[in-house]
Amino acid sequence: MLLFVLALAAQAPDAPPAAPPDRADPAETHVPAALQSEPDQAAEPVPSPTSAEPAAPAAAAPPAPLAATAEQRPARRVGDPVPLTRREPTLTALQFMVGARYGLVGTGPTRFVDDVRFGATDWLELRTALLPYPSSLMARARIGAQQSDLGAFLIDAGLAHWDAGLRIVPDTGEANVGMRFHVEGGIGYARALGERFAVHGQAHYRYRLSLLPDDDQHAVAADAHLTYDLLDALAVSAGLGVASTIGGPVRELSVTFVELDGPGMSHLLARDEGGEQSVTIPLTMTYGRVDSFDVDLFCTPRVWPEPGILFGAGVRLRLDPFKG
Repeated sequence: MLLFVLALAAQAPDAPPAAPPDRADPAETHVPAALQSEPDQAAEPVPSPTSAEPAAPAAAAPPAPLAATAEQRPARRVGDPVPLTRREPTLTALQFMVGARYGLVGTGPTRFVDDVRFGATDWLELRTALLPYPSSLMARARIGAQQSDLGAFLIDAGLAHWDAGLRIVPDTGEANVGMRFHVEGGIGYARALGERFAVHGQAHYRYRLSLLPDDDQHAVAADAHLTYDLLDALAVSAGLGVASTIGGPVRELSVTFVELDGPGMSHLLARDEGGEQSVTIPLTMTYGRVDSFDVDLFCTPRVWPEPGILFGAGVRLRLDPFKG
């Protein structure tokens, strides 16, 4: 029995000695990644871009600063004022305008001018006066645009005024009563300069054809204005006006030339003031809170040949009855 046990012990493999319980295997000791050598760090697996795990999204670029973006002018709303220097000197198609100017204080006689304008097309405008009856029929054609590099050229022609009457009581202080036709023509120019300036100029010729003897009259005038927009709703204008009769005295009570749909009166020619010429420096101010209505204040000093002055006011109302 003893020999059998010894034979089994000789055939069993030698077992390694057991490690002490208080000492761990050095291979199983964990070493922090920060203390590993470079080869150990390089041995760490790197995820492949083709792996199933989605890649982290790229960081979004910061928005561009607001100062770098171009400044945009706010869109104009319906009813906002239209600066005087950005308006064309003729009405748009199918637009009406009613205007009146009244000389309140100054050299006599007092002047009152009214007109009604209609835009037949964007470049053709018709005009008449309604005081005390339809007494004129003028046409104004526009070539080009005030906002363009070349500006706008204007042509005026037509019957500026006609009058007829009958005197019952003799009055030596008034002109003879009869029928007269005042035919007028002119050329003009308007151009915007930058954002807030505009220039206007016009030359007039007026012929008074009278059915009375020795009652005809020839008159010419020229004026130029510079307009500046203080605000979108407020503009000021200053200029120079020259007027004269040709070959005779002033026979009309007052000579009123057709203007460029602008405020004020540029000329002071009247029968009872004497003289045949005038040089004036017209000054105006226009307020238009909405694009369809303007209020004008004007002062027209005459500097030659005799001092004189005229203060007044006017209104202009534009309507678009055929536009929705």
